[in-house]
Amino acid sequence: MLYSRKIIILILAAAVAGFALSISVNAQKRLTYPEINTALRTKFPNRLFKNKVEMNKWIILQIRTRKIDKPLTKDREDDLRQAGATDELIAAIKANSPALPTPPPPPPETVVDLGDLMKRAVDLVKPEYTPEARRAGTMGEVKLALEIDAEGRVTSVSRLTVLPNGLTEKAIEAARQSRFTPGKIDGKPARGSGVLTYNFKTNPVNVVETMASADGLRNRNDCDSAITEYTRVIDVEPRFSKALLGRGMCYLINANYDLAATDLSSAVSVDQNDALALFYLAIAQDFTGDMVTAGTHYAKAFGMRPELNKQSLAQCMYIENGEKTQDQARKAGNSIVNACNQLMRSSPDYLSSLIYVKRGIGYRLKFDFDKAIADFETARRTNPQFTAVQFQLHSTYNSRGLLRFEKKEYKEAFDDISTAITMKPDSPTPYINRCVIYLYAWKQYDEAITDCTAAIRLSTKSSMAYVHRGYAYEKNNNVNAAIADYKKALDIEPRNQTAQNNLTRVQQPTMKNGKPY
Repeated sequence: MLYSRKIIILILAAAVAGFALSISVNAQKRLTYPEINTALRTKFPNRLFKNKVEMNKWIILQIRTRKIDKPLTKDREDDLRQAGATDELIAAIKANSPALPTPPPPPPETVVDLGDLMKRAVDLVKPEYTPEARRAGTMGEVKLALEIDAEGRVTSVSRLTVLPNGLTEKAIEAARQSRFTPGKIDGKPARGSGVLTYNFKTNPVNVVETMASADGLRNRNDCDSAITEYTRVIDVEPRFSKALLGRGMCYLINANYDLAATDLSSAVSVDQNDALALFYLAIAQDFTGDMVTAGTHYAKAFGMRPELNKQSLAQCMYIENGEKTQDQARKAGNSIVNACNQLMRSSPDYLSSLIYVKRGIGYRLKFDFDKAIADFETARRTNPQFTAVQFQLHSTYNSRGLLRFEKKEYKEAFDDISTAITMKPDSPTPYINRCVIYLYAWKQYDEAITDCTAAIRLSTKSSMAYVHRGYAYEKNNNVNAAIADYKKALDIEPRNQTAQNNLTRVQQPTMKNGKPY
Protein backbone atom coordinates (compact mmCIF):
# COMPACT_ATOMS: atom_id res chain seq x y z
CA MET A 1 0.00 0.00 0.00
CA LEU A 2 1.47 3.39 -0.98
CA TYR A 3 1.51 6.41 1.39
CA SER A 4 2.05 10.03 0.50
CA ARG A 5 5.12 11.79 1.88
CA LYS A 6 2.90 14.00 4.15
CA ILE A 7 1.23 11.01 5.79
CA ILE A 8 4.55 9.29 6.46
CA ILE A 9 5.91 12.42 8.13
CA LEU A 10 2.82 12.74 10.36
CA ILE A 11 2.96 9.12 11.44
CA LEU A 12 6.65 9.38 12.26
CA ALA A 13 6.08 12.63 14.14
CA ALA A 14 3.38 11.05 16.22
CA ALA A 15 5.58 8.12 17.10
CA VAL A 16 8.45 10.38 18.05
CA ALA A 17 6.20 12.62 20.13
CA GLY A 18 4.82 9.62 21.95
CA PHE A 19 1.10 10.09 21.37
CA ALA A 20 -1.36 7.93 19.47
CA LEU A 21 -3.08 10.59 17.41
CA SER A 22 -3.65 8.80 14.13
CA ILE A 23 -5.34 11.87 12.70
CA SER A 24 -3.77 11.63 9.29
CA VAL A 25 -4.13 7.94 8.60
CA ASN A 26 -7.76 8.35 7.57
CA ALA A 27 -8.74 11.90 6.66
CA GLN A 28 -12.46 10.95 6.84
CA LYS A 29 -12.40 9.52 10.36
CA ARG A 30 -13.53 11.93 13.10
CA LEU A 31 -11.30 12.69 16.05
CA THR A 32 -12.06 11.15 19.44
CA TYR A 33 -11.63 12.65 22.89
CA PRO A 34 -9.09 9.96 23.98
CA GLU A 35 -6.91 10.93 21.00
CA ILE A 36 -7.02 14.62 21.94
CA ASN A 37 -6.34 13.86 25.63
CA THR A 38 -3.32 11.69 24.68
CA ALA A 39 -1.94 14.42 22.45
CA LEU A 40 -2.34 17.04 25.18
CA ARG A 41 -0.32 14.93 27.62
CA THR A 42 2.69 14.55 25.22
CA LYS A 43 6.14 15.50 26.52
CA PHE A 44 8.00 18.47 25.02
CA PRO A 45 10.12 19.26 23.15
CA ASN A 46 10.02 16.51 20.51
CA ARG A 47 10.85 16.18 16.87
CA LEU A 48 7.60 17.72 15.66
CA PHE A 49 6.77 20.35 18.31
CA LYS A 50 8.94 22.60 20.41
CA ASN A 51 6.21 23.34 22.99
CA LYS A 52 2.55 22.84 23.86
CA VAL A 53 1.46 26.07 22.13
CA GLU A 54 2.59 24.73 18.75
CA MET A 55 0.87 21.42 19.40
CA ASN A 56 -2.43 23.12 20.44
CA LYS A 57 -2.43 25.07 17.18
CA TRP A 58 -1.84 21.87 15.23
CA ILE A 59 -4.65 20.00 17.09
CA ILE A 60 -7.06 22.90 16.43
CA LEU A 61 -6.24 22.67 12.73
CA GLN A 62 -7.01 18.95 12.74
CA ILE A 63 -10.25 19.50 14.68
CA ARG A 64 -11.46 22.02 12.13
CA THR A 65 -10.54 19.63 9.34
CA ARG A 66 -11.86 16.33 10.66
CA LYS A 67 -14.41 17.40 13.31
CA ILE A 68 -15.15 15.58 16.63
CA ASP A 69 -17.06 12.35 16.91
CA LYS A 70 -19.17 13.13 20.02
CA PRO A 71 -20.75 16.15 21.77
CA LEU A 72 -18.70 18.08 24.30
CA THR A 73 -20.20 17.29 27.70
CA LYS A 74 -19.23 18.91 30.96
CA ASP A 75 -17.23 15.86 32.07
CA ARG A 76 -15.32 15.74 28.77
CA GLU A 77 -14.50 19.45 28.97
CA ASP A 78 -13.22 19.02 32.54
CA ASP A 79 -10.93 16.15 31.41
CA LEU A 80 -9.56 18.23 28.51
CA ARG A 81 -8.85 21.27 30.67
CA GLN A 82 -7.11 19.07 33.24
CA ALA A 83 -4.90 17.77 30.40
CA GLY A 84 -3.99 21.35 29.44
CA ALA A 85 -6.59 22.41 26.85
CA THR A 86 -6.77 26.15 26.28
CA ASP A 87 -9.96 28.24 25.90
CA GLU A 88 -9.22 28.45 22.18
CA LEU A 89 -9.03 24.67 21.89
CA ILE A 90 -12.28 24.21 23.83
CA ALA A 91 -14.00 26.79 21.60
CA ALA A 92 -12.80 24.89 18.51
CA ILE A 93 -14.16 21.62 19.89
CA LYS A 94 -17.54 23.21 20.68
CA ALA A 95 -17.76 24.60 17.15
CA ASN A 96 -16.83 21.27 15.50
CA SER A 97 -18.60 18.66 17.62
CA PRO A 98 -22.21 17.44 17.49
CA ALA A 99 -24.69 19.48 19.54
CA LEU A 100 -25.86 18.08 22.87
CA PRO A 101 -29.26 16.46 22.58
CA THR A 102 -32.14 18.69 23.76
CA PRO A 103 -33.73 17.21 26.88
CA PRO A 104 -37.37 16.29 26.39
CA PRO A 105 -39.82 18.82 27.90
CA PRO A 106 -41.30 17.82 31.26
CA PRO A 107 -44.70 16.25 31.03
CA PRO A 108 -47.48 18.83 31.46
CA GLU A 109 -48.86 19.09 34.98
CA THR A 110 -52.30 17.64 35.26
CA VAL A 111 -54.96 20.26 36.00
CA VAL A 112 -58.13 19.01 37.63
CA ASP A 113 -61.40 20.27 36.15
CA LEU A 114 -63.25 21.58 39.21
CA GLY A 115 -66.41 22.68 37.43
CA ASP A 116 -68.60 25.14 39.37
CA LEU A 117 -66.28 26.79 41.90
CA MET A 118 -69.11 28.32 43.91
CA LYS A 119 -69.63 24.90 45.51
CA ARG A 120 -65.93 24.68 46.45
CA ALA A 121 -65.65 28.14 48.02
CA VAL A 122 -63.91 28.19 51.40
CA ASP A 123 -63.70 31.98 51.69
CA LEU A 124 -65.82 33.60 49.01
CA VAL A 125 -65.41 37.38 48.76
CA LYS A 126 -68.52 39.11 47.47
CA PRO A 127 -68.05 41.94 44.99
CA GLU A 128 -69.30 45.46 45.71
CA TYR A 129 -72.19 46.89 43.72
CA THR A 130 -70.84 50.12 42.24
CA PRO A 131 -72.90 53.34 42.58
CA GLU A 132 -72.78 53.72 38.79
CA ALA A 133 -74.35 50.29 38.36
CA ARG A 134 -77.03 51.06 40.95
CA ARG A 135 -77.92 54.32 39.24
CA ALA A 136 -78.10 52.59 35.87
CA GLY A 137 -79.96 49.59 37.26
CA THR A 138 -77.33 47.23 35.82
CA MET A 139 -78.09 43.58 36.54
CA GLY A 140 -76.87 40.21 35.28
CA GLU A 141 -74.02 37.79 35.78
CA VAL A 142 -70.27 37.95 35.42
CA LYS A 143 -68.81 34.54 34.63
CA LEU A 144 -65.09 34.01 35.24
CA ALA A 145 -62.71 31.15 34.44
CA LEU A 146 -60.30 30.65 37.34
CA GLU A 147 -57.11 28.68 37.80
CA ILE A 148 -56.50 27.44 41.36
CA ASP A 149 -53.19 26.31 42.84
CA ALA A 150 -52.75 23.30 45.12
CA GLU A 151 -53.53 25.49 48.16
CA GLY A 152 -56.81 26.78 46.74
CA ARG A 153 -55.56 30.26 45.86
CA VAL A 154 -56.56 31.95 42.61
CA THR A 155 -53.61 32.28 40.23
CA SER A 156 -55.39 33.37 37.05
CA VAL A 157 -58.72 34.95 36.11
CA SER A 158 -60.24 35.12 32.63
CA ARG A 159 -63.52 36.77 31.66
CA LEU A 160 -66.19 34.61 30.10
CA THR A 161 -69.11 37.08 30.37
CA VAL A 162 -69.00 40.73 31.43
CA LEU A 163 -71.17 43.57 32.76
CA PRO A 164 -70.66 47.35 32.42
CA ASN A 165 -70.35 50.10 35.05
CA GLY A 166 -67.43 48.51 36.85
CA LEU A 167 -69.18 45.29 37.86
CA THR A 168 -66.81 43.02 35.91
CA GLU A 169 -63.80 44.65 37.56
CA LYS A 170 -65.39 44.30 41.00
CA ALA A 171 -66.10 40.61 40.30
CA ILE A 172 -62.49 39.96 39.25
CA GLU A 173 -61.18 41.80 42.32
CA ALA A 174 -63.40 39.72 44.62
CA ALA A 175 -62.51 36.45 42.88
CA ARG A 176 -58.76 37.05 43.29
CA GLN A 177 -59.24 37.39 47.05
CA SER A 178 -61.34 34.22 47.39
CA ARG A 179 -60.13 30.75 48.42
CA PHE A 180 -61.39 27.37 47.27
CA THR A 181 -60.96 23.68 48.05
CA PRO A 182 -58.25 22.48 45.62
CA GLY A 183 -58.53 19.43 43.39
CA LYS A 184 -56.76 16.15 44.19
CA ILE A 185 -54.71 13.62 42.23
CA ASP A 186 -53.94 10.31 43.94
CA GLY A 187 -55.16 11.82 47.19
CA LYS A 188 -52.79 14.79 47.02
CA PRO A 189 -53.80 18.46 46.43
CA ALA A 190 -53.34 19.52 42.83
CA ARG A 191 -53.91 22.46 40.55
CA GLY A 192 -57.39 22.93 39.20
CA SER A 193 -59.58 25.12 37.03
CA GLY A 194 -63.23 25.98 37.12
CA VAL A 195 -65.88 28.61 36.59
CA LEU A 196 -67.15 31.15 39.12
CA THR A 197 -70.35 33.09 38.46
CA TYR A 198 -71.36 36.25 40.29
CA ASN A 199 -74.97 37.36 39.99
CA PHE A 200 -75.67 41.07 40.34
CA LYS A 201 -79.23 41.99 41.21
CA THR A 202 -80.62 45.27 42.42
CA ASN A 203 -83.96 46.80 43.04
CA PRO A 204 -84.29 50.23 41.41
CA VAL A 205 -84.47 52.92 44.09
CA ASN A 206 -87.06 55.65 43.96
CA VAL A 207 -85.14 58.27 45.93
CA VAL A 208 -88.14 60.43 46.83
CA GLU A 209 -90.26 57.53 48.06
CA THR A 210 -87.34 55.86 49.88
CA MET A 211 -86.40 59.10 51.65
CA ALA A 212 -90.01 59.62 52.74
CA SER A 213 -90.12 56.08 54.08
CA ALA A 214 -86.80 56.50 55.90
CA ASP A 215 -87.81 59.81 57.49
CA GLY A 216 -91.09 58.29 58.62
CA LEU A 217 -89.31 55.35 60.23
CA ARG A 218 -86.89 57.69 62.00
CA ASN A 219 -89.74 59.82 63.34
CA ARG A 220 -91.34 56.65 64.72
CA ASN A 221 -88.01 55.80 66.44
CA ASP A 222 -87.45 52.75 64.21
CA CYS A 223 -83.92 53.77 63.43
CA ASP A 224 -82.67 50.31 62.46
CA SER A 225 -85.14 50.15 59.57
CA ALA A 226 -84.56 53.81 58.75
CA ILE A 227 -80.79 53.24 58.45
CA THR A 228 -81.45 50.49 55.92
CA GLU A 229 -83.60 52.82 53.80
CA TYR A 230 -81.19 55.74 54.03
CA THR A 231 -78.38 53.40 53.01
CA ARG A 232 -80.29 52.37 49.87
CA VAL A 233 -80.42 56.01 48.85
CA ILE A 234 -76.77 56.66 49.74
CA ASP A 235 -75.69 53.63 47.70
CA VAL A 236 -77.27 55.26 44.66
CA GLU A 237 -76.43 58.87 45.54
CA PRO A 238 -73.37 58.90 47.86
CA ARG A 239 -73.51 62.70 48.23
CA PHE A 240 -77.21 63.00 49.00
CA SER A 241 -76.87 65.26 52.04
CA LYS A 242 -80.40 64.72 53.44
CA ALA A 243 -79.88 60.95 53.43
CA LEU A 244 -76.50 61.37 55.15
CA LEU A 245 -78.13 63.70 57.71
CA GLY A 246 -80.98 61.27 58.38
CA ARG A 247 -78.71 58.26 58.76
CA GLY A 248 -76.32 60.26 60.94
CA MET A 249 -79.20 61.27 63.25
CA CYS A 250 -80.24 57.62 63.49
CA TYR A 251 -76.70 56.58 64.36
CA LEU A 252 -76.81 59.23 67.11
CA ILE A 253 -80.07 57.81 68.46
CA ASN A 254 -78.53 54.31 68.39
CA ALA A 255 -75.42 55.60 70.21
CA ASN A 256 -73.10 54.76 67.28
CA TYR A 257 -71.24 58.03 67.68
CA ASP A 258 -68.29 57.45 65.38
CA LEU A 259 -70.60 56.42 62.50
CA ALA A 260 -72.82 59.39 63.27
CA ALA A 261 -69.88 61.80 63.13
CA THR A 262 -68.74 60.31 59.80
CA ASP A 263 -72.15 60.67 58.13
CA LEU A 264 -72.85 64.12 59.53
CA SER A 265 -69.40 65.36 58.57
CA SER A 266 -70.08 64.12 55.01
CA ALA A 267 -73.44 65.91 55.00
CA VAL A 268 -71.75 69.17 56.06
CA SER A 269 -69.05 68.78 53.40
CA VAL A 270 -71.79 68.49 50.76
CA ASP A 271 -73.80 71.44 52.10
CA GLN A 272 -71.88 73.73 54.43
CA ASN A 273 -74.97 75.88 54.97
CA ASP A 274 -77.03 73.04 56.41
CA ALA A 275 -77.44 74.32 59.98
CA LEU A 276 -79.23 71.17 61.09
CA ALA A 277 -76.36 68.96 59.90
CA LEU A 278 -73.89 71.26 61.69
CA PHE A 279 -75.92 71.08 64.90
CA TYR A 280 -76.14 67.29 64.94
CA LEU A 281 -72.49 66.99 63.94
CA ALA A 282 -71.63 69.10 67.01
CA ILE A 283 -73.67 66.71 69.17
CA ALA A 284 -71.87 63.69 67.70
CA GLN A 285 -68.51 65.36 68.35
CA ASP A 286 -69.54 66.09 71.94
CA PHE A 287 -70.30 62.41 72.42
CA THR A 288 -66.91 61.41 70.95
CA GLY A 289 -65.10 63.89 73.22
CA ASP A 290 -64.15 66.53 70.63
CA MET A 291 -65.69 69.42 72.56
CA VAL A 292 -63.56 72.15 70.97
CA THR A 293 -64.67 71.33 67.39
CA ALA A 294 -68.20 70.73 68.64
CA GLY A 295 -68.27 74.27 70.05
CA THR A 296 -67.29 75.73 66.68
CA HIS A 297 -70.13 73.87 64.97
CA TYR A 298 -72.68 74.79 67.64
CA ALA A 299 -71.82 78.47 67.25
CA LYS A 300 -72.13 78.32 63.47
CA ALA A 301 -75.41 76.38 63.54
CA PHE A 302 -77.02 78.70 66.10
CA GLY A 303 -75.93 81.72 64.09
CA MET A 304 -77.52 80.35 60.89
CA ARG A 305 -80.83 79.11 62.31
CA PRO A 306 -82.62 81.38 64.82
CA GLU A 307 -85.10 78.62 65.61
CA LEU A 308 -82.21 76.50 66.91
CA ASN A 309 -80.89 79.38 68.98
CA LYS A 310 -83.43 78.96 71.75
CA GLN A 311 -82.08 80.12 75.07
CA SER A 312 -82.13 76.80 76.89
CA LEU A 313 -80.82 74.78 73.94
CA ALA A 314 -78.01 77.15 73.07
CA GLN A 315 -76.91 77.92 76.65
CA CYS A 316 -76.91 74.28 77.70
CA MET A 317 -75.32 72.70 74.65
CA TYR A 318 -72.81 75.38 73.66
CA ILE A 319 -70.29 75.97 76.44
CA GLU A 320 -67.57 78.38 75.42
CA ASN A 321 -64.03 77.42 76.29
CA GLY A 322 -62.13 80.50 77.35
CA GLU A 323 -60.32 82.10 80.23
CA LYS A 324 -62.73 83.24 82.94
CA THR A 325 -62.35 84.86 86.32
CA GLN A 326 -63.82 82.97 89.24
CA ASP A 327 -66.87 85.24 89.26
CA GLN A 328 -67.34 84.85 85.50
CA ALA A 329 -67.07 81.07 85.83
CA ARG A 330 -69.69 80.99 88.57
CA LYS A 331 -72.10 83.14 86.53
CA ALA A 332 -71.58 81.00 83.45
CA GLY A 333 -72.12 77.89 85.56
CA ASN A 334 -75.43 79.20 86.88
CA SER A 335 -76.67 79.94 83.34
CA ILE A 336 -75.63 76.48 82.10
CA VAL A 337 -77.27 74.65 85.01
CA ASN A 338 -80.53 76.59 84.61
CA ALA A 339 -80.63 76.10 80.84
CA CYS A 340 -79.92 72.37 81.12
CA ASN A 341 -82.62 71.98 83.76
CA GLN A 342 -85.16 73.48 81.33
CA LEU A 343 -83.88 71.42 78.40
CA MET A 344 -84.17 68.16 80.34
CA ARG A 345 -87.93 68.53 80.45
CA SER A 346 -88.32 68.59 76.68
CA SER A 347 -85.30 66.83 75.16
CA PRO A 348 -85.41 63.39 73.50
CA ASP A 349 -84.06 60.47 75.51
CA TYR A 350 -80.93 60.00 73.43
CA LEU A 351 -79.72 63.51 74.46
CA SER A 352 -80.30 63.09 78.20
CA SER A 353 -76.82 61.76 79.01
CA LEU A 354 -75.22 64.64 77.11
CA ILE A 355 -77.39 67.16 78.98
CA TYR A 356 -76.26 65.59 82.29
CA VAL A 357 -72.66 66.14 81.20
CA LYS A 358 -73.32 69.74 80.18
CA ARG A 359 -75.03 70.43 83.52
CA GLY A 360 -72.16 68.73 85.31
CA ILE A 361 -69.75 71.14 83.60
CA GLY A 362 -71.94 74.00 84.83
CA TYR A 363 -71.73 72.67 88.39
CA ARG A 364 -67.96 72.33 88.07
CA LEU A 365 -67.66 75.98 86.98
CA LYS A 366 -69.56 76.85 90.18
CA PHE A 367 -67.10 74.73 92.21
CA ASP A 368 -70.02 72.48 93.17
CA PHE A 369 -67.96 69.38 92.55
CA ASP A 370 -70.21 66.91 94.36
CA LYS A 371 -73.16 67.67 92.07
CA ALA A 372 -70.88 67.71 89.03
CA ILE A 373 -69.58 64.22 89.83
CA ALA A 374 -73.13 62.98 90.45
CA ASP A 375 -74.23 64.21 86.99
CA PHE A 376 -71.21 62.72 85.25
CA GLU A 377 -71.72 59.38 87.00
CA THR A 378 -75.40 59.40 85.95
CA ALA A 379 -74.40 60.04 82.32
CA ARG A 380 -71.88 57.19 82.42
CA ARG A 381 -74.31 54.78 84.06
CA THR A 382 -77.24 55.52 81.71
CA ASN A 383 -75.12 55.59 78.53
CA PRO A 384 -72.10 53.25 78.67
CA GLN A 385 -71.27 54.13 75.03
CA PHE A 386 -70.62 57.72 76.09
CA THR A 387 -66.94 57.08 76.88
CA ALA A 388 -65.97 60.75 76.62
CA VAL A 389 -67.61 61.35 80.00
CA GLN A 390 -64.57 59.66 81.58
CA PHE A 391 -62.50 62.77 80.90
CA GLN A 392 -65.06 64.98 82.66
CA LEU A 393 -64.99 62.76 85.72
CA HIS A 394 -61.20 62.69 85.71
CA SER A 395 -61.01 66.48 85.55
CA THR A 396 -63.61 67.00 88.26
CA TYR A 397 -62.06 64.58 90.74
CA ASN A 398 -58.73 66.32 90.21
CA SER A 399 -60.32 69.76 90.77
CA ARG A 400 -62.13 68.63 93.90
CA GLY A 401 -58.88 67.16 95.17
CA LEU A 402 -57.13 70.52 94.75
CA LEU A 403 -59.93 72.29 96.63
CA ARG A 404 -59.68 69.77 99.46
CA PHE A 405 -55.91 70.23 99.56
CA GLU A 406 -56.38 73.96 99.99
CA LYS A 407 -58.70 73.18 102.89
CA LYS A 408 -55.98 70.91 104.32
CA GLU A 409 -58.26 67.88 103.94
CA TYR A 410 -55.24 65.89 102.79
CA LYS A 411 -56.68 62.37 103.00
CA GLU A 412 -59.78 63.34 101.00
CA ALA A 413 -57.62 65.28 98.50
CA PHE A 414 -55.33 62.27 98.10
CA ASP A 415 -58.31 59.95 97.42
CA ASP A 416 -59.82 62.28 94.79
CA ILE A 417 -56.55 62.81 92.93
CA SER A 418 -55.76 59.08 93.04
CA THR A 419 -59.20 58.44 91.50
CA ALA A 420 -58.37 60.94 88.75
CA ILE A 421 -55.14 59.05 88.05
CA THR A 422 -57.01 55.74 87.86
CA MET A 423 -59.53 57.21 85.40
CA LYS A 424 -56.88 58.69 83.09
CA PRO A 425 -53.42 57.28 83.82
CA ASP A 426 -51.90 59.07 80.82
CA SER A 427 -52.54 62.56 82.24
CA PRO A 428 -49.54 64.14 84.03
CA THR A 429 -51.49 66.77 86.02
CA PRO A 430 -52.91 64.57 88.82
CA TYR A 431 -49.50 62.94 89.29
CA ILE A 432 -48.04 66.41 89.95
CA ASN A 433 -50.86 67.18 92.39
CA ARG A 434 -50.37 63.95 94.30
CA CYS A 435 -46.62 64.62 94.35
CA VAL A 436 -47.45 67.95 96.08
CA ILE A 437 -49.50 66.15 98.76
CA TYR A 438 -46.69 63.67 99.44
CA LEU A 439 -44.07 66.44 99.44
CA TYR A 440 -45.56 69.34 101.37
CA ALA A 441 -48.36 67.77 103.43
CA TRP A 442 -46.90 64.41 104.42
CA LYS A 443 -43.12 64.87 103.89
CA GLN A 444 -42.95 61.53 102.06
CA TYR A 445 -40.12 62.46 99.70
CA ASP A 446 -39.56 59.11 97.96
CA GLU A 447 -43.26 58.86 97.05
CA ALA A 448 -43.19 62.48 95.86
CA ILE A 449 -40.22 61.71 93.60
CA THR A 450 -42.03 58.69 92.15
CA ASP A 451 -45.16 60.68 91.26
CA CYS A 452 -43.32 63.68 89.82
CA THR A 453 -41.14 61.30 87.79
CA ALA A 454 -44.33 59.71 86.39
CA ALA A 455 -45.59 63.20 85.43
CA ILE A 456 -42.28 64.04 83.71
CA ARG A 457 -42.37 60.78 81.81
CA LEU A 458 -45.83 61.71 80.47
CA SER A 459 -44.95 65.35 79.74
CA THR A 460 -41.41 66.75 79.79
CA LYS A 461 -42.78 70.31 79.40
CA SER A 462 -44.05 70.72 82.97
CA SER A 463 -41.65 73.05 84.79
CA MET A 464 -43.44 72.59 88.14
CA ALA A 465 -42.97 68.80 88.02
CA TYR A 466 -39.20 69.45 87.93
CA VAL A 467 -39.46 72.10 90.69
CA HIS A 468 -41.36 69.77 93.04
CA ARG A 469 -39.14 66.78 92.29
CA GLY A 470 -36.07 68.98 92.74
CA TYR A 471 -37.29 70.03 96.17
CA ALA A 472 -37.97 66.38 97.09
CA TYR A 473 -34.39 65.53 96.01
CA GLU A 474 -33.14 68.45 98.09
CA LYS A 475 -34.99 67.23 101.19
CA ASN A 476 -33.49 63.77 100.56
CA ASN A 477 -30.00 65.40 100.54
CA ASN A 478 -29.48 64.63 96.85
CA VAL A 479 -28.21 68.12 96.00
CA ASN A 480 -26.87 67.34 92.52
CA ALA A 481 -30.22 65.88 91.40
CA ALA A 482 -32.03 68.87 92.89
CA ILE A 483 -29.79 71.34 91.01
CA ALA A 484 -30.35 69.43 87.74
CA ASP A 485 -34.14 69.57 88.17
CA TYR A 486 -34.20 73.28 89.06
CA LYS A 487 -32.09 74.04 85.98
CA LYS A 488 -34.39 71.92 83.81
CA ALA A 489 -37.41 73.84 85.15
CA LEU A 490 -35.72 77.13 84.19
CA ASP A 491 -34.92 75.78 80.72
CA ILE A 492 -38.64 75.15 80.23
CA GLU A 493 -39.84 78.34 81.97
CA PRO A 494 -37.04 80.91 82.41
CA ARG A 495 -39.29 83.17 84.54
CA ASN A 496 -40.18 80.47 87.07
CA GLN A 497 -39.27 82.35 90.23
CA THR A 498 -39.69 79.36 92.54
CA ALA A 499 -37.17 77.36 90.50
CA GLN A 500 -34.74 80.30 90.49
CA ASN A 501 -35.03 80.87 94.26
CA ASN A 502 -34.54 77.17 95.01
CA LEU A 503 -31.54 76.94 92.67
CA THR A 504 -29.92 80.03 94.22
CA ARG A 505 -30.44 78.69 97.74
CA VAL A 506 -29.11 75.20 97.07
CA GLN A 507 -26.02 76.52 95.24
CA GLN A 508 -25.00 78.86 98.12
CA PRO A 509 -22.17 77.45 100.31
CA THR A 510 -23.23 76.22 103.71
CA MET A 511 -22.44 78.71 106.48
CA LYS A 512 -20.97 77.91 109.90
CA ASN A 513 -20.15 80.58 112.48
CA GLY A 514 -20.70 83.21 109.79
CA LYS A 515 -18.14 81.67 107.47
CA PRO A 516 -18.50 79.27 104.50
CA TYR A 517 -17.04 75.83 104.98
